Amino acid sequence: MWRIFGHYISKILFLTILGDLVVLLGSVAIVRGWAGEMADSAIYPKITLLVVVTMMLFYLADLYDFEVRYGRGELCLRAGLASLISAGLIAAIGYGLPWLGFSRIEFLSIVSLSTLGLNAFRIITDCLSSNEHLQKRVLVLGAGVASVILSYAGPNGSLPFKILGFLDDDPQAYDQMPPGCDLLGKAKELLSIVEKLRPDLLVVGLTNMRGNFPVEDILECRFRGVRVEEWTTFYEKLTGKIFVSTLRPSWLIFSNGTVTTRLTETVKRVLDIIFSIAGLLLSAPFMVFAVACIKLASTGPILFRQERVGKHGKVFTLYKFRSMQVDAESLTGPVWARERDPRVTRVGWILRKSRLDETPQMFNVLVGKMSFIGPRPERPIFVSQLKEQIPFYALRLSVKPGITGWAQVKYPYGSTVSDALEKLQYDLYYVKNFSVFLDLIILFNTIRVILFGRGAR
Repeated sequence: MWRIFGHYISKILFLTILGDLVVLLGSVAIVRGWAGEMADSAIYPKITLLVVVTMMLFYLADLYDFEVRYGRGELCLRAGLASLISAGLIAAIGYGLPWLGFSRIEFLSIVSLSTLGLNAFRIITDCLSSNEHLQKRVLVLGAGVASVILSYAGPNGSLPFKILGFLDDDPQAYDQMPPGCDLLGKAKELLSIVEKLRPDLLVVGLTNMRGNFPVEDILECRFRGVRVEEWTTFYEKLTGKIFVSTLRPSWLIFSNGTVTTRLTETVKRVLDIIFSIAGLLLSAPFMVFAVACIKLASTGPILFRQERVGKHGKVFTLYKFRSMQVDAESLTGPVWARERDPRVTRVGWILRKSRLDETPQMFNVLVGKMSFIGPRPERPIFVSQLKEQIPFYALRLSVKPGITGWAQVKYPYGSTVSDALEKLQYDLYYVKNFSVFLDLIILFNTIRVILFGRGAR
């Protein structure tokens, strides 16, 4: 993993993006030639269009998502279809704006070369990412985290490392080991096992570090060239969230992370205003359509107003298009929305699926009560309950809530305390590693979520 602007990016993802860029630029260079026509300044907008549209289509086709592994056939099919659709979009834009279009022969040659190159490069990266000799060899001290690692690995073997085994002094550790995990010995055998297996990384995941913590042996491993990481840090890199169950306050205090300054807050506020104004302008026709549909489909107010908890626990009024029946909680009291919620109207279901019900929240952003990107604002009654049941829950209130966020694009809609815990782990990662770069990643992920209707209820 490489840390870029506070956010962890896998090496294979970074190299894949770089490789795609090289293939696209190389295709243009081969067709146009490095000298002469490539020196023409008019070519640069065309190249920019080619790169942006093609890589955006590859992103929407999940070709930069390495948590899911596809077979070679499906991988090539996805890359081919994404290249074909991007070629159609580029041709349409070039037809409407001739100064952005290549000549017919140039266009066909560039598309053919780039499609072949991108498919070939995808096969190469797939081979490299699954090659055991190129995976990081990891030894884990502490068997309590075995099930977590195994559950994340899943059946597709997409992890960028190979787990060599686990060490633990607990007499019951052997019986508790899930299938597929090897208990290699006790903590006192650490040095001999390291000498034998030669791991690249030692992950310290002991749940009880008092009394039997092998400080000297771990220090010896460190000076033998074995990298040592706490389990919480390893989990953060692996999953893009922070493991709350065993989290110690000292780790949050001393670990790497972005410190919010007046400058970063100012930049974020400026971007919030730009994004919300642009969003309101672009969504204005759809908002008019939503208003008409709500008015025709049912009686009652168009806007739904509800108190939510904002930064530092301050309560504000959140605005949405009404997607539920009037007085939906008159009989039940405050409850979470759930799968196929019967309180949602037919029009409301469409609004939720398309995320149109969220658009009035951009007015909350304009007045400074919310940010465009941040943890979702929760209702005061639920915040009070979750503070008591989930450790570190109050930390998510240290930043402004957002219309979209890291938890929203990484985890489906939640309606239980366990869902709230899972989403908190993503929210803490965002709070700890906040940057404009991470906000842009969330924004691109949100576009994909809206286009494919993921997570709505």
